[in-house]
Amino acid sequence: MDIETIIRKNKEKRNLYITDNKKTKELESAKIKYLKGLTSRVLLVIIFVLGSLIFTNISDKNKELYKKYVLENSLEFTKINNFYEKLLGKVDIVSPKIDNTTSVFLNTINYSNIESYKNGFKLGLEAGEIINNITSGIIVYIGDKDDLGNTIIVQGNDGVDIWYSNITDTDIKVYDYIESGAIIGVANSDYIYLTLNKDGKYLNYEEYLASI
Repeated sequence: MDIETIIRKNKEKRNLYITDNKKTKELESAKIKYLKGLTSRVLLVIIFVLGSLIFTNISDKNKELYKKYVLENSLEFTKINNFYEKLLGKVDIVSPKIDNTTSVFLNTINYSNIESYKNGFKLGLEAGEIINNITSGIIVYIGDKDDLGNTIIVQGNDGVDIWYSNITDTDIKVYDYIESGAIIGVANSDYIYLTLNKDGKYLNYEEYLASI
């Protein structure tokens, strides 16, 4: 083997070593960054839980306030996520739960007639009609609402809370992520109630559909 071949092979080995070493450092850096982010998230959760316990144990009034504004109302996850990203970088508060078998439906509700009802609308349709989610978001409430029946509230990625009422829910759970067009439930009768709210303002259903 001549001297030039030896020099070339040595250069190749050195370059390979440098490349591997660089990849190793990048991987270690990524792991450290992930662990820091994970630690920060865990600490925030601990602070929230401890703060909640301290606040609710101070007085019965505090317990009622906590129940009203935290447990009964939907938290504004869109704003929380934006704040979180500014503070710690882009991370997901929840892991999306995507059902590929139900994502093929249109993100509209087929109704025969529509009329105003309370702060929202009453949509006439066939009993047992499958209801598809209008826009992707987080389920923040499942339960009974006065004069509305069983209600599922989805807080959309655009910050709009969508109430689907008088429907039977499927296997979804609170804090699940649901895609636009996925099945959210089935109509209990020949109508459902739909309410759209953003920042305390109730929206028109058809105008909202035109905007998305």
